[in-house]
Amino acid sequence: MLLLVGLVAINLRSVIAAPAPLLTQMRGDLGLSEASMGALVSLPVLCFALAAPLAGVLVRYVGAQRALLAGLVVVVVATAARPMGSVALLIAGTLLVGVGVTVGNVVMPALVKRDLPHRAPAGTSIFTAGMCIGAAAAAGLTPLLAQTTGWRLALASWALPAAVAAAAWVLVLGAPSDTELRASLPPPGPHRRLAAHPLAWAVAIFLGAQSWSYFSLTTWLPTYLTQEAATSVTTSGLALSLYQVLGIAGSIAVAPLVRRWGSQVPLTVGVSLCWGATTLGLVAVPAMWPLWTVLGGVTHGAGITVAMILVVLRAESARSVESLSSMAQLIGYGVGAIGPFAVGAVLGLTGSWTWSLSLVIAASVVMLLAGFVAGRSVTVESARR
Repeated sequence: MLLLVGLVAINLRSVIAAPAPLLTQMRGDLGLSEASMGALVSLPVLCFALAAPLAGVLVRYVGAQRALLAGLVVVVVATAARPMGSVALLIAGTLLVGVGVTVGNVVMPALVKRDLPHRAPAGTSIFTAGMCIGAAAAAGLTPLLAQTTGWRLALASWALPAAVAAAAWVLVLGAPSDTELRASLPPPGPHRRLAAHPLAWAVAIFLGAQSWSYFSLTTWLPTYLTQEAATSVTTSGLALSLYQVLGIAGSIAVAPLVRRWGSQVPLTVGVSLCWGATTLGLVAVPAMWPLWTVLGGVTHGAGITVAMILVVLRAESARSVESLSSMAQLIGYGVGAIGPFAVGAVLGLTGSWTWSLSLVIAASVVMLLAGFVAGRSVTVESARR
């Protein structure tokens, strides 16, 4: 089961990260603007927010295992088809990739909790590591493949590991009933009372600013390096791969600090300042891009881990955690989806990386302010008392 968890997780981020190193080539062939390319990369992230309730409904009707298989099949077909035709097909395929991945985002954590009750931490770690590995592999290998096959076949090739994961998942369809899992899934939308709670908004805004920063740099770092640091397409892709791999180190580093400190404010402050330092460093001293890539890689892994920990610790009951998670992911990934588009739009209007990356710096300031509230050792229940 642990092997399957990792195999599925790899395909939940590889198909999202694969286009980033090829944006310049794709833009030239398709005649699209920087804003349009940013919007294209943002579409799957937008699906993470908007399609999550639909994924929950699918699970209730067909069960978690069949829903996951359906999601993987959609990923396979859409990944293979999206680069093989017009811009319209590319957009439609990218949307379907986002929908398929969203099913995996929703189902896999619940399946780990159900099927690995005594090894849930290990399963969760493998799930997180698998996503980082998938993103890193796509960032590093896609430009290498594009040199020999062209960008269209390079993008389509990521349907193959997804097909392997789908075939492997067929073997587990005889597992126990999904009845209990269906009943335990979070409701389609956030609990109404949380929508008016400042602490819940602080958690959601922290996740949103973290997502904005991560997806913006994931999308535009390779292009920035080729234009401002004079790196090759291959080198910029490898830099993005390193950036993704180091997320594992950031995630691992956070866990012992959470156990040691009662408040998470030091962690939220640290993550926010590191995001700001990473982006300021890229703008001010692009020649030192290896340092900023390493710092950003560790920061994004630590940041998403801190954001998920805040969701768990800021609520007391399982029902409240589910509601807070639903609200935070709806808002957080919705905000994160806007980031790459906004950076690309400003870049297209001004031609300036300084102005476009200032949006990421602004997000780090918002993250810092939200973190002061979200990191305090209180819960949404105790704050009402």
